[in-house]
Amino acid sequence: MIPVSLPGGNFYVLMAVSLACLSTLLTWLAVLATSRGAREWLSGHRRGGTVLMALLAVVGAIFPYQQFSQWFSVQREAQADDARKTVLSQPTQLAGVQMPTGTTLRLATPGELASFDRAVFPESHPAEIHGVAATRLFRYPATPKQPETLSAEIARDQALEGWLCAHGHRIEFVVQGGHPQFSSCHLAIGNTLAQQPVPAGAWLKVEPAARGTPLDKTGTAPRWLLRTEGSDALTVAGIPLLKVDLQLDAQRRMLGFEGLAARDTVLGDMTYPPGTRVLAANPRLQGAQPGDLLFSPSRGRSARRAGGEDVPAGKSVLQAPDGTVRSVLSNREAGVLDVAAMRMAP
Repeated sequence: MIPVSLPGGNFYVLMAVSLACLSTLLTWLAVLATSRGAREWLSGHRRGGTVLMALLAVVGAIFPYQQFSQWFSVQREAQADDARKTVLSQPTQLAGVQMPTGTTLRLATPGELASFDRAVFPESHPAEIHGVAATRLFRYPATPKQPETLSAEIARDQALEGWLCAHGHRIEFVVQGGHPQFSSCHLAIGNTLAQQPVPAGAWLKVEPAARGTPLDKTGTAPRWLLRTEGSDALTVAGIPLLKVDLQLDAQRRMLGFEGLAARDTVLGDMTYPPGTRVLAANPRLQGAQPGDLLFSPSRGRSARRAGGEDVPAGKSVLQAPDGTVRSVLSNREAGVLDVAAMRMAP
């Protein structure tokens, strides 16, 4: 969301008062021009009438002055923006992207093509970035905290490294060695994971260590971070979850996950309420085995245990996939940060 600075309430009061004074003054002048009686009255109250008209004129001038200042500022910004624009007369490569003839660039520094911060490509000739046809491109220069990045707008859903990216969001690239490398995008309808649909709008990010490297179908190193939002649940380890973070390798095999239970979840003797934090247990956790799960009730909620004591917030339950409870730990021992309770429904 773009922050917008709004004027204070006194500004609108002043504009209303100024407009009222201006309207009164213009009405008075019209009456003076058409009514002899009004002119005679003014001649008899020349001093008071003059002071009143001057006061109305001063206060009433604030409104048109403000409107003129805004118009002048807009015109000045438009002229400055036009001075920074240029159209390419021949194909040119900038930021690792081959830009076609007719591309309109907006330059941060007039005359320096490499300083562009926005490129609009001809409708008939979009620019290609990693096989994706981009209609507009935004460039963000490198800073001490992050590398040079590019944001591309696309006119339709397009595939990139096996994922279908949505056209309603920009595709992000990071420039490495003078070439853009796929960084992230929001997914469109049509993506699947473990034979189930991925909720539309899920955010996909390439792990920084894997960025710019070819897909290794035999490796097990982390490559993707998949993050879901909204009310559509994604089933992971047999549990419907919301707000899921999934770490995947190049073959889309799950390496780790974390999310919130979308509804009451029963596993073995344990029953967990909606909003319970669920994640793959860290292999370094004492007593944990591959495939184990960690459940942490949210604040104000407790997990029920058949034939045993409830597990309150602040505690985590380590369970095997078959439901065997291995241990009950404090969140600190389990390496889980306490999180506030989340409202799961209106």
